[in-house]
Amino acid sequence: MNNKRKSLRFGLMINGLTVEQWQYDTIKILMDNGMKLSLIIQKKDKSVNDSFLDTIKNKLLRHLTYKLWNRFLFHPRSKFSANIERLTDETPTIFCTPIIKNSVAYFKEIDIQEIRNQNLDFILQLGFDFVAGEVINTTKYGIWRFNQGDSFWTFLKGDFYNIISLQRLSGSEDKEIFLKSIKLKTTLHSYKAHLEQVHYACTTLPIHVCKEILRNNKTKEIITNTETTSEHIPNNFNMIQYYVKSVWRRVAFHLNDLFRQEDWNVGYCECQIHDFISKKENIDIQWFKKPRRNCYFADPFIIKTQKDTYIFFEWYSYSRGKADLAVAKKSEDFKIYHKITEFKEHRSYPFIFDYENVIYCMPESNQTNKVTLYSFDEEKLTLKEECVLLEGFPIVDATLYRHEDKWFMFLVNQKKSHTHLEIYYSDNLKGPYLPHDNNPVTIDCSKARPAGKIFCHQGKIIRPAQNCTEHYGQSITLEEIDLLTETEYSARDVGHIYPVKDSDYNKGIHTINSTDGMTVFDGKRFVFTLSGFKQQLKQKIHK
Repeated sequence: MNNKRKSLRFGLMINGLTVEQWQYDTIKILMDNGMKLSLIIQKKDKSVNDSFLDTIKNKLLRHLTYKLWNRFLFHPRSKFSANIERLTDETPTIFCTPIIKNSVAYFKEIDIQEIRNQNLDFILQLGFDFVAGEVINTTKYGIWRFNQGDSFWTFLKGDFYNIISLQRLSGSEDKEIFLKSIKLKTTLHSYKAHLEQVHYACTTLPIHVCKEILRNNKTKEIITNTETTSEHIPNNFNMIQYYVKSVWRRVAFHLNDLFRQEDWNVGYCECQIHDFISKKENIDIQWFKKPRRNCYFADPFIIKTQKDTYIFFEWYSYSRGKADLAVAKKSEDFKIYHKITEFKEHRSYPFIFDYENVIYCMPESNQTNKVTLYSFDEEKLTLKEECVLLEGFPIVDATLYRHEDKWFMFLVNQKKSHTHLEIYYSDNLKGPYLPHDNNPVTIDCSKARPAGKIFCHQGKIIRPAQNCTEHYGQSITLEEIDLLTETEYSARDVGHIYPVKDSDYNKGIHTINSTDGMTVFDGKRFVFTLSGFKQQLKQKIHK
């Protein structure tokens, strides 16, 4: 008999029934996934505050610019007001007036007992101040709050990434208990866009922790002792800095797009992938010879058959604003490049593999909102459509891996940039593919987006992933997959692959693959081309 729980009881700690849109979405995701909202803990209008006059005196004028900006000028969609009354219908509510001491909220004993009587699994804190005292012990798994990593200051300082976490209250300002953490690339040219992605990413963190509890009856916690480093509210001078930096970064962002285009190329060498990782500076590397300046080659995959060895790659044209797929053969010294597709939409990342004596290619075609499987004809150098494996959203860099008689498809959704790794699985190569129970399994700009085939080395399963922390295609992170099932996934960093220093293409690398003593990869540099300028200008005008 299976007595496994399918739901958790949770409470909400809020200031009122009107919350921000991202908070509304967070609550709704919990409830849509079967979690039961069982108690509302709402703050009364006034708290007993021993520092109210000091707060007025110290903060009103010094932070006036920020207050006006935040109230009247700054309106990201994720901060729109949303009323949760429909979600909380018939949910019992208690109104609390905590005692505030040194900016810390302490609940009264009568409120603590009423909360404890509800037998909650956890409380999600979306209001009140810093909470401490016995109230944090009233539920089985504690009180959870978001730590958005001082996103405003991350933006202002120009940090490349922003750590976001869901934490369990410890009752101490110098002790943090992390339940789930994610890493997002900072959108340095737009704080509004950056905050939108922060808020969007936060909405799924509580349900991830809930699923972990339902699977294992416990949470995975990381406890750290830290000094309090929370930044203050921006003062008037900080806001002047914000406006100056925002304008300059936005201008620099567009100028960079127009005058500094990415120029990728494919390289190869005769060595195993692990030798390339450790000794690439001392290995003879050959680069493809591109026919024109206004194109680039990227995303190489390699396969060896009885007839030949083939390198498949993306052939991008700046004048057309799209790419097709091409192949080069070892029998031709990889010097002749055969285009094998001529689609209306962009194609890239030609994931190539053989299964049951058939060579298959599964290229990226995110503009079609689907992943299509093709078979490859070695004689004609053509692709024949076999079937659609997955559809319904813009799928990027889909990568298949067969593990314990199941097919697992790793991918990212174009709408979620490079940060959200999702997995789909099937008993058969040609589907149907179902979503992993814990999607997105990783939210991390340094190791989400696939960077080539998953391979085995010394009994370990290694997944190459793109590190896009500072810029797209910065380097490759190697992850060892420790656990892969339909419901669970865990991996850890075991290495990094950096661009080839002593080459023209030393500014980035984002794909690597290997077969039978030969490794292929790509490299990036920056150039100016008139075709690239025109294409970027056209895209910006039509946005």
